[in-house]
Parts: sequence; structure tokens; C-alpha cells
Amino acid sequence: MKYNDEEDKCYGIAGMAIGISIWNGEDLLYQIDIDDDEHGYISFTPDYYFSGNPAVSPVESWHATLKHYQMTVGMLIANLFCRNLPAGKPTQYADAKKAIFSTVADEGKRTCQLDDDEIRSMFQETFNYLEQVFRNPSVRKIAHEFAQHLKDSRRLSHYEVKQLLGMISED
Repeated sequence: MKYNDEEDKCYGIAGMAIGISIWNGEDLLYQIDIDDDEHGYISFTPDYYFSGNPAVSPVESWHATLKHYQMTVGMLIANLFCRNLPAGKPTQYADAKKAIFSTVADEGKRTCQLDDDEIRSMFQETFNYLEQVFRNPSVRKIAHEFAQHLKDSRRLSHYEVKQLLGMISED
């Protein structure tokens, strides 16, 4: 992902964190670091990179791979929606949507052996769902706060991410 500036990057990463939480992948997240360009800003636990285990059935292995693929698609789409929040106006996503789709389509074929129709359907459902999610004022508020906190802190632990997303109370 290429970002326009630091604010754009913080909002994009905030969107990805929200996407991770929507797909219940927050336990796969290790940390976020906006200065870690080399690793794509988000570090995952080794479980995210699951590539099979002889003790796990092929069906379970495929489901784990599919779940991670779906979460990755959700992260990319959430990145797109969240990056447009500061503008505060509706945006046309056609070009960016095509670019994301072509990237994830190849990955879906390679890692999950999905066919074109399955990929297209899953992608469109994810896109439509996240479009609704990012229309929600509560989600927008969380995204704004997350992006600002990330900009100020530069790095967030797994615990801090969960706290900012409202998954852990601050008692």
C-alpha cells in the first residue's frame, strides 16, 4: 500500500485493525508500528502464517487458510474505506476496488484454490458489508480515535489495539 502522508497511513492502518477485529483475528495480531515499512506496519503471530500441520485434518487446514484469506481481504477493503474518513464526503471506489480485487483474486486462487465466481462473490459480500460498517458513526469515531492514537504513539501492542477497539474495558 502506498500512502499519501502520515495521516493517510494512520487511517489505513486503523481500517486494517478494524477489519482484523471484524473477522475475529485480533488474537493473531502481535503489534502495529507505523514506522515499520519493511513489514507492512502490522506484525502477526506465527499462527497467522499457518501453512498446515500434519496433526490437523486437510479440511481444518483449508478452513484456517480460508479464514486468514477472508480476513486479509477485509483488511484491504477496510483500509480503503477508513482512509477516506478524513475527507468526510462520499468517495467513488471503482478504481481502487478493481485494483484490490485483482490482487486478492490471485491470492484466493493460489492459497485457497477458489474459482473466479467464489472469489468475486466473497469479495463483493465483504465490500458491501464493510461499506455498511464504515457508515456507522460509532465505527467512524473509533477509527478517528485509533488513527490519532497511533499517530501519537507510533506503535501499539496487541493489548493496546484491543483496548482502542473497545474489546477491553479500561477499568
